[in-house]
Amino acid sequence: MYIEEVIYTMQKKSPSRYFIKSIHKALDVLEVLASEVKGLSLTEIGKKLNMELSTAHRILSTLKHRGYIEQSSAKGRYRLGLKTLEIGLAMQAQLQLLERALPCLQKLADVTKETVNLAILDPDCDEVVYIAKIDSPEVLKTDIKIGTKLLAHCTALGKVLLAFLPEEEFDRRFSNRDHLPAYTPNSLSTLEGLKETLAKVRKQNFAIDNEEFKIGVKCIAAPIRDSTGKVVAAVSIAGPSSRLSSERIDEFKKLVVGTANEISVKLGFNAFQK
Repeated sequence: MYIEEVIYTMQKKSPSRYFIKSIHKALDVLEVLASEVKGLSLTEIGKKLNMELSTAHRILSTLKHRGYIEQSSAKGRYRLGLKTLEIGLAMQAQLQLLERALPCLQKLADVTKETVNLAILDPDCDEVVYIAKIDSPEVLKTDIKIGTKLLAHCTALGKVLLAFLPEEEFDRRFSNRDHLPAYTPNSLSTLEGLKETLAKVRKQNFAIDNEEFKIGVKCIAAPIRDSTGKVVAAVSIAGPSSRLSSERIDEFKKLVVGTANEISVKLGFNAFQK
């Protein structure tokens, strides 16, 4: 049942005092349109939702501008747009990733007795998002909650995901940023240093976090590819520096890369297409 627990954690609601009424209303509009294949007029939407037409019109205009809904003509009926399909497909891909990855993560955790993490790159910023983990049975262990976001360049998972970005995508995220924020004295703090590190990551197909996120914690990560060969996620082994010696890190390299490759194959990746 672990996958259900992961999904529940990712979708957990915030307390009601944090709710934004305008967003609630926009979601109501999307949901009512989703229930009507032929679409609805402005008047019909207002009536079904008991919403003032001026409010409904503003919401519809915003959603239309962002591509979430379409309108058949200037005064025609509204229906869901392609953007909603993109989001649905993205969610489907994430669920597929979790379903395929979790047994492999569990197996890796059982072998290493360390915490194993699965993460993706936030599409809108330079942060990595933790979407699944298997805890170490040890008392002393890393404990990053699912949903946590960390600066990508300070983590092994993030460095793997940044290393395989298209050049133009990397430049978009790091344009005009010669200096980078740091968590510890070991964190990469310059764009030049980051680029040199990422070049090594691409060559060796794994990344190491040597107390760059937190003093006393080390991590090693490898990329997961989808059926097209695109790197869509990363898997890592993390633990206290006292246990993750250089020798143990070397031992874990093959294990984490092997697990990443196993998940990639389950997602349809063919190693010969790389």
